[in-house]
Amino acid sequence: METPDPGFKFGDGRISGYTSLSIGLLSILAVLCLRFPALLTTPELRPHYDMGFLRLTLALAMGCATFLGLVTFIINRRKRLGAAGICAVLLALLLGGPYVPYQDFTQGPNYIGLDWLVLDLFFTGSAFILLERIFPRVVPEQPVFRQGWKLDLAYFGVNHLLIGIFLVVSTHFAHGLFGWAVNGWVQGHVERLPGFVRFLLVILAADAVEYITHRAYHEVPFLWRFHAVHHSPQHMDWLSGSRLHVFEILATRSTILVPIFLLGFPQDTIFAYIIFVSIQGVLIHSNIAMDLGWLRYVIVTPQFHHWHHASDEEALDRNYCAHTPVLDLLFRTYHQPKERWPQQYGTVKPIPGNFFRQFLYPFSGPVELLIEKRRVGR
Repeated sequence: METPDPGFKFGDGRISGYTSLSIGLLSILAVLCLRFPALLTTPELRPHYDMGFLRLTLALAMGCATFLGLVTFIINRRKRLGAAGICAVLLALLLGGPYVPYQDFTQGPNYIGLDWLVLDLFFTGSAFILLERIFPRVVPEQPVFRQGWKLDLAYFGVNHLLIGIFLVVSTHFAHGLFGWAVNGWVQGHVERLPGFVRFLLVILAADAVEYITHRAYHEVPFLWRFHAVHHSPQHMDWLSGSRLHVFEILATRSTILVPIFLLGFPQDTIFAYIIFVSIQGVLIHSNIAMDLGWLRYVIVTPQFHHWHHASDEEALDRNYCAHTPVLDLLFRTYHQPKERWPQQYGTVKPIPGNFFRQFLYPFSGPVELLIEKRRVGR
């Protein structure tokens, strides 16, 4: 079991040291994406990139990493971290830096989504770590490097790198099994709807599938084995939502893509939905205070989803929706006390805390042992 981090203190060098090293390592990965785009970048994302902005961001990030590395020497603390951060920046420069030539290429059938990993970790991590320090709610003293953060970071990395596989499998599932149900008349009407209406419709359609599949994960013993991995973190923050079994991601994304495919949403609506889901998926797991008033009955908030992850008796098998709690209200699975947050998180019966052991967990032992869900926990 990992030892909880005692927290950051200004002047001890860890803030500048870890930040320098993290940005330095991400800079290396970003340069590799520019150097080998056919292999390391996601074709679906490339058309939306502003290369000038990305190169400028990379240059500024490398400069920031170098400055923070030097800070560790100035304050005479954590020099190894600072030196490692500066060395990472130098390696990124040797590989070409922010202005490495970006040449034309032929896209092959296989690729690794390293660009999605770099962009999401840099921008999302930077934003939410800052927001959780400014607006903490659940555990104000919870450190950035809390217990289990390394495991969650491993899930974050693996699941981002497998984006290509997830896209291929989910697309073949939707097109191969439900292609017969495509109706041009329906898709034509959907395409002619105003953009904002299409956006609301895609959220409602996806959330309807999310509610059904999510509830099945909790109520079908074998499926719960996969979903238990997601419920295993005992601390909630922006990174904890990344802990998802690979097979659960495949199943969930494949089923959610079905209504999106059948209704024929155009690419701009799908891209807007992806951005929304990417941000909200991190937000609802985060340690951030949000008082939305009556909107708490319309939009899924961190408080709402924290109750879903709670192991308190009152919270078991509640709050299945991902975007809007409408279906939870309709089917009486809504639970969000106005002034209270959960006391404890994780499964009632802890599951193995190792990446590979958690991967094998759904396939180990007799399923019958999981039927009494109040004993194994939700």
